[in-house]
Order: sequence, then C-alpha cells, then structure tokens
Amino acid sequence: MEEMAQLVYREWFVNFRFPGHEKVRMVESELGMIPEGWEVKSVTDVATLRRGKSYRGADLTNEGGLPFLSLKCIERGGGFRLDGLKRHKGDYESKRAARPGDIIIAVTDMTQERRLVAHAARVPHFGEPIAMMSMDLVKAEPRDDVAKEYLHGIFRFSGFSDEVKQHANGVNVLHLNPQRIEEYEFPLPPPDLRRSYAQFSADVYKQCDTLHMKNINLYRIRDLLLPKLISGELDVEGLDIDIGEEPE
Repeated sequence: MEEMAQLVYREWFVNFRFPGHEKVRMVESELGMIPEGWEVKSVTDVATLRRGKSYRGADLTNEGGLPFLSLKCIERGGGFRLDGLKRHKGDYESKRAARPGDIIIAVTDMTQERRLVAHAARVPHFGEPIAMMSMDLVKAEPRDDVAKEYLHGIFRFSGFSDEVKQHANGVNVLHLNPQRIEEYEFPLPPPDLRRSYAQFSADVYKQCDTLHMKNINLYRIRDLLLPKLISGELDVEGLDIDIGEEPE
C-alpha cells in the first residue's frame, strides 16, 4: 500500500505529472526546470528537527516503561520495522518522544553501506500513544502549512536519502549532522496540490495502521497459544481441522 503513495508522489512531485500539469509551463530554477508557481525550499523551511535521547542498555526492559524507537526500527532503505520496537524505563522527555504518524530519520549507521543513515520511516499505530526516541534518530515536525503525509513523501520518495546520506562520515559508525538534513532543497508545490496528496496518502496510511494493529494482535495470540500447544496444555485433538488430502 505504501507503494501506491510512492507512485503518486513520484508522479506528481518528481516527474511533475500532477493533475492539470498540461496547463502549467516549466521555468528555470537552481534545481533545474520546475513548474511555474513552485518554489525552491529547504527542509528547514517546512520542518523542525528534534533529536532523540542518549540511553544506557540498562534503561531497556522487556516489560513496563514506554515503547522505544531506535535504529532497529528503521528498515534498510527506509520504512518502519515493527519488530525493532523495544521498551524504555528511563525518564520521559516530551521533546524526545514520537507519536503514531510522526516521521523519524536515522542519523547514524553501524555499517558502511549507508542503508540506514538518512533513511526515514513513518511511525505506525502500535497500540500505545507515545514512544521515546534514541539519539540515533531525529523526528521531523512539519510546520503549520505542511501536512505530515506530504513531508513524509519528501523524505521517503524523493532523492533525499541518496543525496543526504553521502554527508555521513565515520570510521566504524557513520554519523550524519542533522544540519545536512535541514539543508536539503526541493521544489515545493502549491498548497492545494500538497493537500490533495496528503488526503490521498492519509487514507492509505490509515489502512496500513489498521493492518499493523491486526498483525500485533495476531502476534500476541500466537505468543500466547504456541507454548500451550507445544506443552500439550492446549489439546486440539478433538477439533475438526481440515488439513487437506495427504500426499500419495
């Protein structure tokens, strides 16, 4: 489903084949030819970055505390890994917290392949209202006239990652200065086009979140039932289960 949002974003805002594009002429800009009426902006014009908190291994726990977002929550190449979610029992800091729908970006990478650094993810609904972030991440908060869904598209579906990750450096661990994220420039479309995309992608991500929650419930049911099945505590011998015909 995220591929649908990606296809529309790239068609409208990268290839410039947005609704009504036939009537809009292209003009020269510092980024090359862009549609007339669009403006060249940087990330700092449309968002504020908040960095996560430093932590100790002793602050992580299997139970209690708050959900904790770290590098393990970022898929290689971008996107959210639900199985990377941990829990944190340290102090709560609102400016270093994220909520479902927020955008997080990796600013460190343990490998030299740059598959995590400068890659972004949208935090899905995971059954709790808030999570703490590690200092390996920054959260991008959109300004008032920019929707989160459109901002997410900039970080996930444009040339952002490919360009910005080249600025990360380090011997064993790559580090990216958040200022490099703020400096990234892109063509900003008019508000009505941004709103149209945001409305479309919001519906897509709403369905994604519903599927995420169903998966979480299925994981919990599996984890509850599987040990009982293995131990024999739960007897299924009397159930009428169709497993198909036996192979000859």
